[in-house]
Amino acid sequence: MTGNGRVKTWSCPPPPLDSTRLLRIHKYTDPSQVRPIILEAAERTIQEAARLSAPTARYVTSRILSLKNGELELENGVAFSCPAFDERLAGCERLIAFVMTLGPDLDAKTISLIEDEFEPLDALFLETAGWLTIEAATRQMAAFLRRETAEEGWRMSLRMGPGYDYPQSNGDGRVRWDLAQQQALFRLFDGNPLPVTLMSSCAMMPKMSRSGVFGLSPAD
Repeated sequence: MTGNGRVKTWSCPPPPLDSTRLLRIHKYTDPSQVRPIILEAAERTIQEAARLSAPTARYVTSRILSLKNGELELENGVAFSCPAFDERLAGCERLIAFVMTLGPDLDAKTISLIEDEFEPLDALFLETAGWLTIEAATRQMAAFLRRETAEEGWRMSLRMGPGYDYPQSNGDGRVRWDLAQQQALFRLFDGNPLPVTLMSSCAMMPKMSRSGVFGLSPAD
């Protein structure tokens, strides 16, 4: 599973969502007090998100050559920089990089709800449902990778990703892994076809996409 440089594919059915959680995110904390039209929109959105989502990911494993003072160098010449690496990837010898997406259909439907159907509430709920779906799919993929790597004697770190902030261990604020380093992460796939396109802004298309890394350290 952890062979260096080989790009692999992972996918799953759309994870089930809870409309109550979707409503809670939008400050509808007591379902008994929510108007029927809002409840119906939430339920409709959950079903629509499942129909439009096709979670899929590509991932690749690289050997870590060095990690010091937040500078991470991999065997294929790709390098990353973030002060949080020293703590969060301490002891890691390999790095799994991934890109994941739900596909373009949910994005397209959200835009249509705004521009063509003039249903802003449905569009808002559908976008939220999309992020909930990709979050749940990421957890499923992480669980899969954790099982697979454990069988080979590895312990997997928590996920990190470009564009995210991380607290410093000394309590002195937070540090960010620069979003621009998405470009280096995509180079790890060595031109292999990906379900995600990286734009010049380093944002990804489809919008409902995610990238990140996991470190691997010996389990013993």
